[in-house]
Amino acid sequence: MATGVKANGRSWTAADRLAALRLCPLFAGWPEARLAEVAAIARAEPYRRGAEIFARDPERREAFVIAAGEVEVSRASAAGKKFVLSLQGPHEILAIVRLLAEPPIHYVYTAYEDSVLLHLPCDGLAAILDAAPILWRDIALLMCARHGDSLRQLNNQKLGSLEQRMAATLADLARIHGVAGPAGIELALRLPQEQLGAMLGVTRQSINKLLRGFEAAGLIAVDYNRVTILSPAALDDIAASG
Repeated sequence: MATGVKANGRSWTAADRLAALRLCPLFAGWPEARLAEVAAIARAEPYRRGAEIFARDPERREAFVIAAGEVEVSRASAAGKKFVLSLQGPHEILAIVRLLAEPPIHYVYTAYEDSVLLHLPCDGLAAILDAAPILWRDIALLMCARHGDSLRQLNNQKLGSLEQRMAATLADLARIHGVAGPAGIELALRLPQEQLGAMLGVTRQSINKLLRGFEAAGLIAVDYNRVTILSPAALDDIAASG
């Protein structure tokens, strides 16, 4: 592998890849020697905003860590209706399910902003895990946590009111992308109403009405495509109600 890969306007050396991997929660407790092995098989690739990650090979068996930027995870119906499952930010690892040999579920991974991803070939990652089987525990715990998130999201979609679902979505985005600002927690990403509509499965008009209601209640502030959370606790209470 080349010692430096041009991504995001600079070279990503093995040391750069190692530093980025250290920030990923999955690898937080890994021994340095094992993490260095992961860095050695990692491949840094830049993606422009809107680029699909596995466009040329939807079944490519690679996981990836977001070294910089954000990634949208979505599915589309046969009729072309898009549903956004999540927006993930720096340091998260995605597509870890591709460690399984079976063909993966075809989520669509798209760069939500200009991004740099560290691709991890699943066969190489599995070999590192097999050499230190205790590390499979971290994979299992991560997958259990994500399964819990999926069940909670499904519950919200099927049983929660639109108000609850909006509150839960904004609260989750604040935890993932929130940056403390003078007025509250600013969501450090573009969040047009069409995007929120795709996340909640409703029209832009419904989103606009709900955002205006939250803003009038003093829960959020909306400035074009930016949202600031003024009362995180109130959003959590709404999300948990009912």
